[in-house]
Amino acid sequence: MGGVIGIDLDGVLADSVSKWLQYAEKEHGIKALKKDIIRYEISEVFTSLTHEEVLMGFKEIWKDYHAIGMESQDIPTILDNLRDKFEIYITTLNKNENVRHWLKDNKIAYRKLIVFDHHYEKHKLEEVSIYIDDFPEVITSVAKVGKTGILLRQPWNEEFAKENKSKNIRIADNWRHVEEILLDIK
Repeated sequence: MGGVIGIDLDGVLADSVSKWLQYAEKEHGIKALKKDIIRYEISEVFTSLTHEEVLMGFKEIWKDYHAIGMESQDIPTILDNLRDKFEIYITTLNKNENVRHWLKDNKIAYRKLIVFDHHYEKHKLEEVSIYIDDFPEVITSVAKVGKTGILLRQPWNEEFAKENKSKNIRIADNWRHVEEILLDIK
């Protein structure tokens, strides 16, 4: 066994951002594409919204979890392929009760679901040695404690991805690239 992987949910497994954009257009008149979200903090991109309004939108979209797609249709197959080498934990801040249903419906194989109160707690899980996340702060904190961070490239972390110099941080362009990186880890 190659260790334990901690995988983030929103923006890594679940394409909740695309669904949030539909919600933002309907509720706030914001017309944008995923590529327009160039900062992790969405309220810094759409300044007419507060941080709380953005979070409320994500809470609303998870009520209809069936409508949230995956970041890649390959994810269930990839995770199934990795189960011989790694234990898989889902590590998220998303406290919505529908998360487990979404994971089950999308055939996401995992050993544990761990819900945190704050993103800076993620790297403290001793058994997890590799994290896959879309938030540069999480990946940076993981790297600082000597663990491996895999940043799934998204428009909101593109600048960080281009500037990354850490040997403990790998940048993955998509889920097939995530799989290649993980299978290459000794």
